[in-house]
Amino acid sequence: MGLVAEARDQSFWTEVAMAELTRSSRPWFGLWLGDPKPDVAPLAGTYSRHGVQIRFQPSLPLLPGQTYTARLDAAGVSLRAEHRTAAPTPAAAPKLLAIYPSGDRLPANHLKFYLVFSEPMEPGVFLNHCRLTDARGNTLDAPFRETELWSPDGRRLTLWFHPGRQKTGVNLNVEFGPVLTEGKDYRLIIDGRWPSRRGAPLGIDVTKSFHVLPPLHEQLAVKSWQVHPPAASTREALRIEFPYPLDWATLHRMIRVTTHAGPTPGEIAVEKDERVWRFVPAQPWTSATYQLHVNTAIEDQAGNSLARPFEVNLLEPARPTVAAEVALPFTPR
Repeated sequence: MGLVAEARDQSFWTEVAMAELTRSSRPWFGLWLGDPKPDVAPLAGTYSRHGVQIRFQPSLPLLPGQTYTARLDAAGVSLRAEHRTAAPTPAAAPKLLAIYPSGDRLPANHLKFYLVFSEPMEPGVFLNHCRLTDARGNTLDAPFRETELWSPDGRRLTLWFHPGRQKTGVNLNVEFGPVLTEGKDYRLIIDGRWPSRRGAPLGIDVTKSFHVLPPLHEQLAVKSWQVHPPAASTREALRIEFPYPLDWATLHRMIRVTTHAGPTPGEIAVEKDERVWRFVPAQPWTSATYQLHVNTAIEDQAGNSLARPFEVNLLEPARPTVAAEVALPFTPR
């Protein structure tokens, strides 16, 4: 934005007067932030003459939401004009898009939540903005692991219950007790004051309420999974149903579909409170034999995987080593 003063004819702007504009600390024509008092300096900038006009161009952009005063005092003419710049546009609040697990019934030895935000959030402060309360609203002391695990884009936080309290028989579990008690109700509360990296707060608290079920201690087994093959020559979804919910993040990363020709591209979706995995291929299914490759590190909500249970009794015989992947063949019907 520039400032323009226009005279009736060019002779009004004498060469001497024009020279004064660039030399004087108190020019007779200029722009001030606020009121042009004697102790208030004008904005720095450049002056130029264009016929009957002289123009002032500030060196820096004007600030939003401020009042500026233009002043001209020359040849017996004294003029003032005020200009109010537009207020800054309020920053849109970030959003907590989802909390996983999506269900409201979790095992007593549940391990972690995933908080998915609309934009990167301020790191290093999550313990100030996440709390767990019981049904009466009492805040539980130190339920979360202090390690802060963000996705590379800064939009997904893995919020762990402290494994030392959730694993039976270890020091923290014995000394402080488990975080969750079977049969009770709890609320995970995400504080609306949590700011994004650009400084805008969530604005409202977000609450996830859940009921606690008996703990899960069994190693996962693919024999309990139900694979529903799709129809050939269609893009119908391949579906896997699990007897109970699995971990949301590992479901997205640890199952893939291939043929003898290589990976089958497509889109993954996780549904029904993480009890169903769906895969829609980019191209229609053929009548070939496909393979479901499952990484044995895939977990349930308590950290039990296909490779091992989360809790291992060291007094029992060692379990056999499990391969890194298991393959489940299927043929579209």
